[in-house]
Amino acid sequence: MSQFDENYKFEKFEEYYGDVNQVKRIIDECKICGSQLVFTHLADYSNMIVQESARCPECGDGHKKLIHVIN
Repeated sequence: MSQFDENYKFEKFEEYYGDVNQVKRIIDECKICGSQLVFTHLADYSNMIVQESARCPECGDGHKKLIHVIN
């Protein structure tokens, strides 16, 4: 059994494009309603990763789940 939830994906920096404001919108705003997302982070220092989850307080969508590699 894998230690990672299959709903999480590894972060790819190629999906961020545009100027600084555009990248902030991609990271911080809900893709459905445009509200600010609420983030939670769970660090796993033995495997050098951080699991990030984001949920929209307005529409309730929990569509963003990423794994960040700590290096």
